[in-house]
Amino acid sequence: MSGEKRFQWTVSLILFGVLFLGVSDTQLVAPLLPLIAQDLGTTPGQAGIIVTTYSLAAAAFALFVGPLSDRVGRKKILISGLALFSLTSFFTYHVSSFSALVILRTMTGLAAGTLSTCALSFAGDHYPYQQRGRAMGILSMGYFAAFVAGVPAGALAAARFGWQWVFGCLSVAAAAMFLVGFRLPTDRTEWKSRPSRVSWIAHFQKTDRLAGMAAAFLTSGGIVGFLTYVGAWLKTIHNIGVDRIGILFMVSGLAAIAVSPFSGWLSDHAGKRTIVMWSNVFLAFLFVIVARASWGLWLMVGIGMLSIAASARQAPLHALTTEIVGPEIRGQYIAIRNAASQLGIATVATLSASAFDSGGFSAVALIAAFTTLLIPICCIWLKEPGRGSP
Repeated sequence: MSGEKRFQWTVSLILFGVLFLGVSDTQLVAPLLPLIAQDLGTTPGQAGIIVTTYSLAAAAFALFVGPLSDRVGRKKILISGLALFSLTSFFTYHVSSFSALVILRTMTGLAAGTLSTCALSFAGDHYPYQQRGRAMGILSMGYFAAFVAGVPAGALAAARFGWQWVFGCLSVAAAAMFLVGFRLPTDRTEWKSRPSRVSWIAHFQKTDRLAGMAAAFLTSGGIVGFLTYVGAWLKTIHNIGVDRIGILFMVSGLAAIAVSPFSGWLSDHAGKRTIVMWSNVFLAFLFVIVARASWGLWLMVGIGMLSIAASARQAPLHALTTEIVGPEIRGQYIAIRNAASQLGIATVATLSASAFDSGGFSAVALIAAFTTLLIPICCIWLKEPGRGSP
């Protein structure tokens, strides 16, 4: 049976590298904005347009490459995305005007949307459902590793060598991943004989698919909305320095990295749906508790536990939602789900901005807790496949 096959670490580690690269590139821009603005003769606020165009390009292009990967194969599209990523990062290293930077970052966003969509879809195709939690746990480490290692390293390098140097390193890393990507196995093709033309609207007419999109919307929106204002809260209310905040985030991120593969493995045995539901209930509780805590040991423990709970739900949710549809339309569905995730970030972050100004960080925490508690409700329509599912 497929569930008895030996777990293939090489595939999951390659896909982890792909996600780590893409997420690091996304997160690195925030600390680089002041340097970019100063060097290219604009303001940090105006320079922020590169974040908007990048995100919009990533979300929009994913809707194109997702269905394309269903037809021509994930590996081809994934390797092409790495090539484009390396090329645009190389030209960004040599950029000399802000308008050129906007164009290049938009093109890099196209590549980033390709990497995320195809990596998750490839893992969904390659690993049987009984092993997919473990695989997604390894992939999900890329999100947290980028935050803990990639971003601090890039920020330090930019301060010493210049912000262009960071994109030069990303270009080299993407070129290396391009070569490593050829080690991925050839796509499974048994679904190619099945009809694969499904309208976008059809995904919104199925309750389980809609629930998967809603869960992605709420998952990303809640945690990003909360984390966006943690630093401001610690600095303005508790008078904590930026260096100590950075160390706190790094330690909590390391805890999240450690938990991610374990939670994936656990979900393979205890059930993906079960882990998703209870980790979100626990996380919602922690949002409220942490926002009311005073600086000290318990606050640090609370933030660490919050990171662990947020990490624990990621892998089983990916595994569960990649099983909602068959492989012949998986790329298309994952693209829509990823777009819903981006929309969730934009929506909840906007609500949290207003809440922070009017009600403080406790109001932000309540929004995060409310959105997080809605995720277990979505799980009502996310059915756990039988253990014998292929």
